[in-house]
Amino acid sequence: MAVSLSAAALTGCATLAQPGAGGRLTGKLIVQWVGVNQFAYLPDPKDPLTFVTTDNRTIVPQPMYTDGGSIPPILQPIPGFSPWGYGPAYIVHDWLFEQHRCGYPGADQISFDDSARILGEVIDTLMREGMVPQNPQARGLIEAGVRTPFARRLWNAPPTETNCQTPAVASLRRAAPEGPTVVQIDFSRSRRLR
Repeated sequence: MAVSLSAAALTGCATLAQPGAGGRLTGKLIVQWVGVNQFAYLPDPKDPLTFVTTDNRTIVPQPMYTDGGSIPPILQPIPGFSPWGYGPAYIVHDWLFEQHRCGYPGADQISFDDSARILGEVIDTLMREGMVPQNPQARGLIEAGVRTPFARRLWNAPPTETNCQTPAVASLRRAAPEGPTVVQIDFSRSRRLR
């Protein structure tokens, strides 16, 4: 996906989806560092991160390993292209990707194209709620990047031995008070950029 996003961004040949109204984000997003460029998404047991799409699909990501957004390093200094700048969108998309590749329940309900659209909807929601700056160009290029033939091949590839590994949530949670929790965001409280 990173190579495709770079090519789309540099050539300007990507057809960019226009920002929309977005959906609804609720719950808490908790990401914990577990190693070099490896993080674990840990759903809050009482108030997990939940995204309701514009067509009323409810997505509740489950424990998984993630690296945030697959943004090529050359693009990361550009505003809107941080691998964690749209963290909730990347978590939701990573979950849809993992759900599909690993055959988890509900995998047959979301197509490849749905997953890209939903990523864009989460970014739209973050912009609408003032949690991130308005940046329709970055939003469009990111969605275009996850719609490329390269990304589709990854979507359709069988899982490897490193896919489908669920984090040991209990041991990570025990380490969390003293351990390196990277971010915890509660979407049930209003958050706006300052």
